[in-house]
Amino acid sequence: MRILLVLFFALLLASCANKDVSHDSELVFFANNFQLMSETKNIKPTLFARLLKLKELGECDAGKCPGEVVYIAVSEFGEYPEQRLYVTKQADEWHFSGWEYVPASGRERQVIVFKMKSITNGIETEHTIKVSLDNIEYTDRKEIPKNSGER
Repeated sequence: MRILLVLFFALLLASCANKDVSHDSELVFFANNFQLMSETKNIKPTLFARLLKLKELGECDAGKCPGEVVYIAVSEFGEYPEQRLYVTKQADEWHFSGWEYVPASGRERQVIVFKMKSITNGIETEHTIKVSLDNIEYTDRKEIPKNSGER
């Protein structure tokens, strides 16, 4: 969590170069409203990821609530790491289900695989997401009516 806070304060400071306050409204909204869903717990320096959920402001109206997106930050370790930031499609809700594969060494394939669930218009969709520094891939989608009882 400390690393995450340092990262966001560094971003904030970079956007405020020689200023006391940031006028980048998107960065300000993100820094004040994101929720850390999960991050990989790498023991050895390989590829790591953080999942940050951001919900729109507002209240529910006529059964429709503000949507959510998940930012997927992927980075190498090192002094000058290669880094990427991916964003999911908007859904009514996003839930993290678990890490499936995280590389344990630099010799293994540099991809991270995890599972998430999204709920949109009462339909729950299970996603297996593969992410690397080159791309993001969604596979194994299974749609389940939210109140069907099937899991």
